[in-house]
Amino acid sequence: MARMLDFVLGHQETIKKMVESFENGKPGQTFLFVGPGGIGKKLTAMGLAQALLCPSSPRGCGKCPSCFRISQGSHEGLKLIAPNGANIKMEQAKEVLEFLSLKSLTGNRVIVIDQAQTLNPQAANSLLKTLEEPPEGTFFFLIAPSVAGILPTIRSRSRIVQFRPLTQEDLGKRVKAPAWALKAAGGSFEKLAQLQDGPEQEVREKAVELLTLFIQDADFLLNELWRNEFKDRAQGQRMISYWIGFLKDAICLQEGAKTQIVNLDQAPLIKVLAELERPRILNLIQKALQVEQAFAANRDPQLIIEEFYVTSKA
Repeated sequence: MARMLDFVLGHQETIKKMVESFENGKPGQTFLFVGPGGIGKKLTAMGLAQALLCPSSPRGCGKCPSCFRISQGSHEGLKLIAPNGANIKMEQAKEVLEFLSLKSLTGNRVIVIDQAQTLNPQAANSLLKTLEEPPEGTFFFLIAPSVAGILPTIRSRSRIVQFRPLTQEDLGKRVKAPAWALKAAGGSFEKLAQLQDGPEQEVREKAVELLTLFIQDADFLLNELWRNEFKDRAQGQRMISYWIGFLKDAICLQEGAKTQIVNLDQAPLIKVLAELERPRILNLIQKALQVEQAFAANRDPQLIIEEFYVTSKA
């Protein structure tokens, strides 16, 4: 067994500052960790919990029973909260308050709230006073993709810690993956896993095929292939996202910025797209972004793509 903080990639300067603040006794008690999924925010929170609850070292020894129980998520001084379904509900907020009402057997106590943006208003409001003035020795780590989804009343009570995407080199240290996937993952282990998943690779391949048809087939609207593939709204959204990435790569190729190209394995498609005039590519990107919004608004996927095709030719 080892310290969980030692397994965190790419955020060591942030961790160093937080551990030092704990050692100096002026750390703050409510933290909001924000950044993309799959970059180590939760692992950092759990590692800090290990340090705060370790009886042997303020940095966590990684060897004692306390550190082991934290690594298993079963420590009596630790409370983990995550969405139950789509939201974190009032019952779960009550669990936190009940946890804090009991006498501490461990000195410090740590509450980790994963996906804090899913706190429903009732649950969030019930925790406000505790988040603003946690009991002595109590530490909250709230985890979310960004501050945008967090209630202002909670944001104002939290010390915000921004986590940046990992580098390709960091991702490559843990996962063996092709260069294009490491680049396309955007610094997220979560996204990298999705890209390497068999079904997701099929979706990406379909996106390549359909974008080629969209650009080159004068009878695109009569082709049943795209209609079948865009029936599934979630799949359609992912394919449009890939289209936007391919089009951006085409602009990089036009600019001679080959090191900025993300989809390195799709050189033939990127070359075809780069042969389009710049205004056409920019127009396609703008309209594809609008298509993403239309998908999110639950409009009919096939109708959206029809409109996209017609307006892109205007």
